[in-house]
Amino acid sequence: MKKRSGPGQFAFIIGSPRSGTTILGEVLDVHPDISQWYEPYFVWDKKFRERPDDLRSAQDATPAVKRQIRKAFEDYSRAKGAKVVVDKSPRNCLKVPFVHAIFPEGKFIFLFRDGRDTVLSIHKEWLRRKSILQRDPLWGRARKVLPVVRTWLKRQPLWRHRLEAILFEAGSPANWLRGEFLHRKRWDGKIGWGPRFKGWREVMERCSLLEFVAHQWSHCVECFLSYMEEIPESQRFVLRYEEFLEDPKGRLEELLEFLGLKSSPEYIDAIPRLKAGNFGKWRKEFTPQELEMIIPIIRPYLLKMGYKIEEGEDSAQ
Repeated sequence: MKKRSGPGQFAFIIGSPRSGTTILGEVLDVHPDISQWYEPYFVWDKKFRERPDDLRSAQDATPAVKRQIRKAFEDYSRAKGAKVVVDKSPRNCLKVPFVHAIFPEGKFIFLFRDGRDTVLSIHKEWLRRKSILQRDPLWGRARKVLPVVRTWLKRQPLWRHRLEAILFEAGSPANWLRGEFLHRKRWDGKIGWGPRFKGWREVMERCSLLEFVAHQWSHCVECFLSYMEEIPESQRFVLRYEEFLEDPKGRLEELLEFLGLKSSPEYIDAIPRLKAGNFGKWRKEFTPQELEMIIPIIRPYLLKMGYKIEEGEDSAQ
């Protein structure tokens, strides 16, 4: 890949956690003209560490914030020599007006996935994080955290960004002595994961974990749907996860055309193999009682995104 004298263009994958953002980012990253930047929260949140949630408005994009974030992305683009830098940061589904204000020329890829499958997957990740951080003494928790941290850091291709990420996540030594690592500082010392929506504390206190996760997904979708139409049509692309799995070649060709790039047989052959039909797991894994808990929360947004409520689920309204 040739080094570029100036930055290329920027594109942003907007989707809730566990909606397919990781696999889409990895597939795009295989393209010779694309470099994915995996979750650079140390850039997006550098000036917002003390905020109680992850919502950002266009008003938060002050001149100083714009300069800081744009410089980081432009430096990354030059270092990678890519025509297109694709950012994959699920928390940005709560920040679309903010991202758009900083990158008014940017392109936005809105990724939809059936909320029932997504909630199922988010819930599993919460349980995994809890298994890492609960019960064990401090040394035991640190031992379990280190592999997670190593995997995350490997996704930052530039060493300076790995250092920035460590410093950003670590906070003060006192945080570590209290066991407040792996995002616990973000969650008031609690075990938490993913975007923090407005009012998350109150919801966490009154809901089960599964219900909280359903609220988390619903807030993510509500936020990006409410602003999606504000993005000029030429700068937004809507991709449904299920359709992507069923026809990756066709949907990728459309997406690359949207990004101003070309596909090739070599590129298609090089992408990771996707499992067609790898969705609908919620039908087997959720009990009727669990569906009764989450359907009233996620139903409005399932319908807005074009997913159908199946026979028997309406009784869970």
